[in-house]
Amino acid sequence: MDKNDTIICTGYSRLPDGMAAKNLYGVMGVGLEIDPKTDKVLNASSTFITSMCTDFIQSIFEGHDLKKGIDTPVELFERRYFGLGKKAIVSAIRDAYNQYSIYKSSV
Repeated sequence: MDKNDTIICTGYSRLPDGMAAKNLYGVMGVGLEIDPKTDKVLNASSTFITSMCTDFIQSIFEGHDLKKGIDTPVELFERRYFGLGKKAIVSAIRDAYNQYSIYKSSV
């Protein structure tokens, strides 16, 4: 697969007070790099401050088939993440998926 054929869908949401990321970014951002031919997530990133948390997001989404929806990785994230902003992060994830759904309906 040619990397020039991938797309990136991003989602954003407001962070609660008390999160370090809010002081830097103001919002939580989640990005998904997707192969639109297979609907698989190739890479994922976020505006978490620590690389560990960004790696965590990536480990949950990398390889996920978006034809199956987003509920399974969201449930996995919710079951394993315990920190401020959980709802905001889930909202950003769902927003990124929504952007992909919009893209798929337009092609």
